[in-house]
Amino acid sequence: MVARKKGLVFRITGLPASKPDDKLKESLKTFISSNLAESELLNLQFDPAIVPSCYDNEEKIALVEFHGGVPAFLSDLMANPQGEWQVEMGSTDISFDQHFFGFTQLYEPRADLPVTADIIAIAGLDRHAYRSWRGKGNLGRMWLRDFLCKDMPCCRTMTYGYNSKLATHGVDTIMDYGRGLMEELKKIRNTEELRKRPLFFIAHSFGGVILAHCLIKAVQTDEDDHPTVASLYRATYGMLMFGIPHKGLVVDDIQKIVAGESNYPRSTLLAQIRSKSDLLAFQLADFKNLIRDRKVDSKSKRWRRTGEFITAVDSDSALLQLPDSMEDKIPLNADHILMVKFNSRSDQGYRSARDRLKLFEQDATNVVAARFLRPQSILKPAIMIPFQRDTAFVGREDILVKISKKLQQEAPHTHSRVALVGLGGVGKSQIAIEYAYRLRDVAPQTWVFWVYAGNAARFKQAYTDIAAKIELPGRDDPKADILRLVYNWLCDERNGRWLIILDNTDDDQVFHSTSTDLGNVAHERGASREAAQLAPLASFLPQSSNGWILVTSRDRVAAVNLVETRNLFQVDPMAEDEALMLLKTRISIDKAFENDAQTLIRIMGYIPLAITHAGAYIAVRAQTVTVSTYLDLFRESEENQAHLLSRSENQELRDMRRDSSVSSAVITTWHALFEKIRTMYPEAADLLSLMAMFDRERIPESILLGSMSRVQFEDAVAPLSSFSLIKTQLGQQTKERLFEMHGLVQLATKKWLEVQMQVGNWQKASLRIMAAALQSGHHETLAASRVLLPHARKVLNYALGGRESIRNRAIIADRIVWYHFFTGEYEAAGTIGRVALVSWTGVLGVEHLDTLRSFSELGLLLYRQGKYEEAERMHWRALEGYKKVLGVEHPDTPTSISQLGSVLARQGRYEEAQGMHQQALAGSEKVLRTSRTDTSWTPGAVISGIQTGLERNRVPPSSARPRLSQVRPNGATGLPVTGASKSIGYEVVKALL
Repeated sequence: MVARKKGLVFRITGLPASKPDDKLKESLKTFISSNLAESELLNLQFDPAIVPSCYDNEEKIALVEFHGGVPAFLSDLMANPQGEWQVEMGSTDISFDQHFFGFTQLYEPRADLPVTADIIAIAGLDRHAYRSWRGKGNLGRMWLRDFLCKDMPCCRTMTYGYNSKLATHGVDTIMDYGRGLMEELKKIRNTEELRKRPLFFIAHSFGGVILAHCLIKAVQTDEDDHPTVASLYRATYGMLMFGIPHKGLVVDDIQKIVAGESNYPRSTLLAQIRSKSDLLAFQLADFKNLIRDRKVDSKSKRWRRTGEFITAVDSDSALLQLPDSMEDKIPLNADHILMVKFNSRSDQGYRSARDRLKLFEQDATNVVAARFLRPQSILKPAIMIPFQRDTAFVGREDILVKISKKLQQEAPHTHSRVALVGLGGVGKSQIAIEYAYRLRDVAPQTWVFWVYAGNAARFKQAYTDIAAKIELPGRDDPKADILRLVYNWLCDERNGRWLIILDNTDDDQVFHSTSTDLGNVAHERGASREAAQLAPLASFLPQSSNGWILVTSRDRVAAVNLVETRNLFQVDPMAEDEALMLLKTRISIDKAFENDAQTLIRIMGYIPLAITHAGAYIAVRAQTVTVSTYLDLFRESEENQAHLLSRSENQELRDMRRDSSVSSAVITTWHALFEKIRTMYPEAADLLSLMAMFDRERIPESILLGSMSRVQFEDAVAPLSSFSLIKTQLGQQTKERLFEMHGLVQLATKKWLEVQMQVGNWQKASLRIMAAALQSGHHETLAASRVLLPHARKVLNYALGGRESIRNRAIIADRIVWYHFFTGEYEAAGTIGRVALVSWTGVLGVEHLDTLRSFSELGLLLYRQGKYEEAERMHWRALEGYKKVLGVEHPDTPTSISQLGSVLARQGRYEEAQGMHQQALAGSEKVLRTSRTDTSWTPGAVISGIQTGLERNRVPPSSARPRLSQVRPNGATGLPVTGASKSIGYEVVKALL
């Protein structure tokens, strides 16, 4: 007899269970035959098989295989494989389908024996619920139906079908598929007897991913939620896993096919199942922990096949990597598709699967029954975070992605640690909170523990709370070493995956000191002080592969000592768009105030704590205070700024997601840090205080060194950099290291110094340093002066009393004047020149030579600006002083006369100008005759200048006036160049020396 070739199998549902199977079979044959064309009656062969329905005792189903083709009346199902064809068979409506969605029972268990187990087979992605399990031979044996009915006759064997076709427009995710499976399970295991029946799962490829998701969900489900789902985990005894992509699929072939389809509906699913998927990594870790006492048989392929919508799974991904006592690892000599297709009962792969199912059947009844007899003792992993999730959390996606990738890449094979470091108030803890909740969303089987690490007592209390949460045996024993007990529990991989968040890890000594202070943590509970001294707290942070640690710290050194440097993530102030979004989550901003809002976040330096603090202040005063009002108050004075950013005593301004021991006010937060630095690193505190006196940006190293050695300076810089209080960069021109501090840090430092009554001392120091550092009179010092100029302007505002400070202020002003004069910025030079004049007058009096020369310099600047009348007044004041103090025969007196003559000439007063120049020339000649010992004075230049002035300023005809073309190039004016004028400020410095 020639063997028939396999045909397409259809499922018929809706058959009445009240009729005997043989009657139903005959009725179906008659019905189908009546719907066949005459030619089909000759060519088609079929034989219905009646089986029970999984869902309803009132119905049965039939499986019909057509040999020789598909009947024409079912042709619509060929065009629409996911559809159904409804027809009337007598008084009964029945449905034909070929999709096999939901559960389909494949044969009826033996009636004379109790059912021992439910066997559920779940096919993979883009596979068919029935055809995936059929052999490739001409008979097309479906081993779950054709072989297990003989080898496992006491089991209710079923397939589970779902819409897994990648070519469809479905948008289902792993969670959607898992939810669908659990809903169907509720329908087929809806009595207590069925819920307690042992379960064997057979899963292929993506079907195993769905199964893992369901079992993880089942562990978290209470009896009150749904008894079927809650009992699923206990009822599951064993699993046959064929090529399960626990670590993700290689989806290259799928992506090639859908290339160019930007809106491809399955893109979300592909992202979830791709190799190294975060979701699958978390699920794998959870799955491995919950099935440690289940029987697992993992089968992997020896060779691969690719093609349309075919995905590859490497052997490492196909195995759970459990100990051999828990997982049988069996390689199959077949590709990813053929590994679940067996042609005969003698097939090696089938014999392996059958033998394990028989072993499952032998022990399952007693083991599963015992599980239901004893009370549930499995602890559900919890999230121990003392803060609610911020539903208005915005931004920081780049950092959250970095954390996720870092932990996912190293999990689950190695222990992983990550640290967030940055300035206090920059939002490190908020990021950690958000990450913890996101982790729980994708990996609900992960324990999350929050440990405040600011001091040893709080660390110990957190471990005590963990011990209570996990119901740790022995925790109530007064002599128990809680730290050691919790450590041991965390190291035990059987307890599942965990994440510890070490918040506010700002003190390196807390974790690495072996002092008796930290030893008391263990000693309080009876442990020996000596043992405690030898066990710093860092030793109680496990490094087991089932755990992660996320550190938040303001101190980079403390973080590095707990986490590798490559795992440090710097948290900087927010980007402008994120900062604006953050402010908008706190207050409502009308369009009219949008610009003010942008200004507000800018002056807050984009620091989240400052922004939320300002937002809270505005929100609770919404009836009277707007963003614009707040800005006006803030800009009014530094006192207002400190007040607005220091209001932490009012509960309305508290941040609900900050530890109660940490201030919600940014200024107060930093003051506590400054005190710590002053205690531990006094040189660093001094350096910070000095930096706060200068402009906050590009502070050159040269003005900070002082009398410190290089080593001492580096030791002082290190803590400030470690706590993110300062940043460094290299100057482009000078190649000198430049320092920068955040604007609010500078403000906080000043207010901290005010409390200590030290502001004046540091202002005096900054004036002294700048007076010595700022150069004048040389082109080669221009670049250095340009770097110092913002700092010189800053300290020039310190109007301190005392002769030294006033003199330093005058020197600085003089040298700023010179810089602006040299660069042609005469307006700016004139403004600063007036400051210098006032300073010199205040400290030296109006008749001191330095004061008189300041008058002359200001006159020169006003001359360059074309302000001749003002310049004339300055030169007259200088000349009167020179005559009185030095006399007419001193070299500076004729110079001053000549300068006054040039100013008069510019005003068209040529006769007066000529008289001045002649007077200056006569005085200079007399000086030369009577005084020849001062070689520093250059009389030739004076005489030449005066003669030039005489020639230029002879009274011209009334129709002739000086033209611009007569003025010397490069700004030369014919002014005589002498000791006082050849370099602005030079004689001032000379006098001081």
